Amino acid sequence: FVSTCYILESRREMEEYSKYPVEVISGIAEETGMGMVCFLNPDTLETESVPGASYGSYECGDFDKYYQEVYRKVERWENCVRIDPPELGESFGIMERFIRDCIPDDAGIKERLRKAVSGRKPFRNFKYVIDGSEYRQKWFDFRQGQLERLVADYLNSLDIDASAK
Repeated sequence: FVSTCYILESRREMEEYSKYPVEVISGIAEETGMGMVCFLNPDTLETESVPGASYGSYECGDFDKYYQEVYRKVERWENCVRIDPPELGESFGIMERFIRDCIPDDAGIKERLRKAVSGRKPFRNFKYVIDGSEYRQKWFDFRQGQLERLVADYLNSLDIDASAK
């Protein structure tokens, strides 16, 4: 078994690849991976987050006031970049790549994961199978690395100078 599972890029590789510090990329990836919408001030590298669409429109009480403050704050930034959570198709692709590249063909869990993502509620089913397995931490590491790459690719595509780097 030769693994093509590329879990995390080394810190140095990410620093060379991204116009932004690894800590900024990693923080944004973590937030967007939880369904949050992130705002980045490219001048100061400050970030703020608010719940994305996956959180629905339920009332959060005191949190609503907090998030309104966040919106007012980012509106005052001279420059602001919005980073949305990954689309469902991107998230699904991350799961498929993990199954294909990170689980050995002879591991019994590989077929269970394939079945989990091929039916109804693939995200829930994948979580159910992976959570009790020896591959759980490998999944989290792989997913974080994939999300960091998505964030870095997006920010690198923008015509913005990362002056605070």
